[in-house]
Amino acid sequence: MNSDHSSEPPQKPRTILAAAALEQMGRPDVSDALRTREWISKILKQAGWRVLTADITPKLLSSPERTASLIRSSGAECLFNLFEGFGCDSGAEHRFVTIVEKEGIPCTGNPASVLKACLSKDVTTERLIENEVPVPAGVTLFPGPTPSGLLEKLRLPVFLKPLSEDGSVGIDGGSLVEDAARLEESVLSKLADFPAGIRAEEFLPGSEYSVSFMGNGPYRPVGVSVIDYGNMEGCRNYLDYGSKWDPKSPLYDLTPKKAEGEKARLARELADSAGKALGCRGYFRVDLREKDGMLFVIDVNPNPDLSDGGGFMRQCRESGMSELDTVSAIVELALEKARGGACGGKSSC
Repeated sequence: MNSDHSSEPPQKPRTILAAAALEQMGRPDVSDALRTREWISKILKQAGWRVLTADITPKLLSSPERTASLIRSSGAECLFNLFEGFGCDSGAEHRFVTIVEKEGIPCTGNPASVLKACLSKDVTTERLIENEVPVPAGVTLFPGPTPSGLLEKLRLPVFLKPLSEDGSVGIDGGSLVEDAARLEESVLSKLADFPAGIRAEEFLPGSEYSVSFMGNGPYRPVGVSVIDYGNMEGCRNYLDYGSKWDPKSPLYDLTPKKAEGEKARLARELADSAGKALGCRGYFRVDLREKDGMLFVIDVNPNPDLSDGGGFMRQCRESGMSELDTVSAIVELALEKARGGACGGKSSC
C-alpha cells in the first residue's frame, strides 16, 4: 500500500452557518451583530471552516417551517449563533434557538431555555434567590394600579429597568430615581415605554464587576473586570444604552480595569453560582455591583456581545486567548454540548 498521502483527495472543509438578525431600521445593538458576523466569519475561515451566512428577518422567523428549512438546506455541521432578537422583539432570540434545537444541529452559546429565563429579570431573580445568590432588593411592576406600599418598601435611590430586554435597552437618564416625589411619575413613564413590565430595585452605588465564563460545566472563568465610578467625574454612575452603543456617550470609550484581589475572587465565586442557578452553557457573562462592601448579582447575560471591541473578547485577550482560540473554543463547546458532555472551555476540548 502506498503510504504517500499526497495522492489522497483533500478533505472537504466542514460547514458552519453563521446566523444574525437583519431588519429595517434596526437598533444599533441589533445591527452591530451583522458587523460582528463578518468579523467572526473571517476567524472561522482561518480555523478551516466553510462559512455560510443566514439573515434572520422578522418575516422569516414568523414561519418556523421556513426557518427550519433554511437551516436544514445549509447542510451545516454547526450553527454559530449571533442572533440576539429584533429591536421590537427580544423574545425572538430564544424562539430562534428553539427551532435550531428541534433540527438537532449543534448551536453555539446557551440553550433556548436559558435564553428565555435570562431575558426575564423576574425569572432570573427568582432563580438566583432560590440558589442563595445575593441580589438587590426589588419589586416587579406592571401597568395598572400599583399595590399600596409596594414602592415604599424600597430604599432610595431606586433603579428602573425593563423586565424583558437586554443589551441595556431602556437604561437611560430616567432609570435612576433619587427623589421620592419623582418615583411614581418615573415608574409610570418607564411602564409606558415598556408595558411588558419593569423591575424596580434598590440602587447599588459601588463598583461594578463583570465576570465572563466559558464551558458547559464546570465553567472556566475568562476574566474579571471592574469599573470604579468613584473615580469618574461628570458621568452617570451606571452604564446606560448609550455607553454601549452611542459613540457620543461620555462612557462609550470606557475600558474597565482588570479586577484582582479578594473582591475579584468573590465576584468569580458569586458569578459561577449565578451561572449554575440559570443553567448556563457555552459562554456567558455575569454583572455584579457593590454596596457596603458586599457584592450582588444584577444581571446574567447568556448571549454577550462577541464583537472585536466588546467586553467578552477583551477579557479573553487579557487571559491570553487569541481571537482564533476564543472562536474555536466556542464552536468546540457547541459540538461537545451536542454530544452531551462537559468541557472547561479550552479550545483543545
